[in-house]
Amino acid sequence: MPKNFICLLSVSAFIAGAAPLPAQEPAKAPVATLTIQDKNYPLSHAVAYETTIDDRDVIMVVLSGEAITAEKLNEGREKEKEGEQPDFKRPYLRLEFTKTGEFRGWSAATANASLSRHSGNATGELKVQDGRVIGQVNQPKDSDAMIPSAIDVRFDVALLRAGESLPPTVVKKPGPAANIKPTVTGVFKGNGNEAKIAYVSAAWREPFGDQPSMVLIFTEKDHSKDKKPDFNAAFSKFGSALIISLHEDGGIFGCQVVHAAHEKKGFSSIGSIKTNNFTYADGKVEGELTTDGQVETFGETWEVNLKFVAPLGEIPPEFQPAEKKKPAAESKKSAKAADDDDDDELATALSALKPSAKSAAQPAGDQLNVKDLAMTKDASDVEYKTLVEHVLYKSKSNVKAVCAELTASLKAQGWATDGRDLVTPQSSILKRKRGDATLTIFVKPDAAGSEVKIFTSGLSWDEK
Repeated sequence: MPKNFICLLSVSAFIAGAAPLPAQEPAKAPVATLTIQDKNYPLSHAVAYETTIDDRDVIMVVLSGEAITAEKLNEGREKEKEGEQPDFKRPYLRLEFTKTGEFRGWSAATANASLSRHSGNATGELKVQDGRVIGQVNQPKDSDAMIPSAIDVRFDVALLRAGESLPPTVVKKPGPAANIKPTVTGVFKGNGNEAKIAYVSAAWREPFGDQPSMVLIFTEKDHSKDKKPDFNAAFSKFGSALIISLHEDGGIFGCQVVHAAHEKKGFSSIGSIKTNNFTYADGKVEGELTTDGQVETFGETWEVNLKFVAPLGEIPPEFQPAEKKKPAAESKKSAKAADDDDDDELATALSALKPSAKSAAQPAGDQLNVKDLAMTKDASDVEYKTLVEHVLYKSKSNVKAVCAELTASLKAQGWATDGRDLVTPQSSILKRKRGDATLTIFVKPDAAGSEVKIFTSGLSWDEK
């Protein structure tokens, strides 16, 4: 069962200045700080904009860890018009107000946790003055709540009107691989012991989620001449290692942790690690890889804070994603029930890794009921978590055998592979799609067999 990641959320912020500021402005000191389960997440950027949610015109203020691009802002507005929750680069905090300044609610997300939009006992106000929005939000700590939280925010930031946006992102040409030496510095600890990461490389891999994808490999020993460095690094050939799969914008969708001090070597943990200031341009990738302190996975502790740069040229034709087909029009989805419902808060906290795709129906007349979903033949202790749409069960087979059986049975049921499978003896991730439904399947060792967790979207959860 996924852990309830969120224990306490405390946010404080202040953006001020008499002179006019741009629509999104980094400050010398952090604009805001999220504290979640004793971890601090500095938010050094802010943007305020008019948008529409469920045919209501509102003003949204977003505080984030990295600058929000015009493309991400426009994408967020479109999702809000459809009643969906946009997902900016994490960590971030969203504050919603009416056009008259009434506070309606807030939402927040970090790498491994998210809270649904709700107001609870929070209070706030906003006023528009000289093209800027000035306001505050406060929520005292509610110790009796299922997930205690507190907010203290003050802001003063320029407002983007409905027809306005940020300047478009200047896209730099990738070009050939830069003539630079790959370098990496920083910390990689396992159970308190530090690994001496000295080598890093970057390479293109198969597209994931219909987007270009790359892999970063960090190792103690030189892997530059190996033909399959990602595969062999996962089996400790180059000492302690990190194998990170990510998109061009730095969004991570795969992370394998291999540390000599861990009993379980080669486990996956995609919800605990993120990139900061990641860029891919001029034939190189560079940035920071961090867990924001020590984290625990499968009983093992680990911590990452690495800065890196590595050459990477243009994407080869064989790794170019297929041209996307224009999706069919979908009906508008309402998000009204999420405003004041703490059950939704718990649901999103427990489903931090759940796919964000809409839970739309399968092809006409073929919405699969969750009770009919293919499993291994020896599935036992099956649990259906209706609130978060998760399925949990156990198998007597090992991880690789479970993955092989699931691959075959899901294929027979009409499920297609959605990106590259990550399969190791210690932990595996499978992603599948069927029409508009999706599955993210996690398989890990458990006693004499395996434990399977399936995060679903788009299945029918009606009682049969």
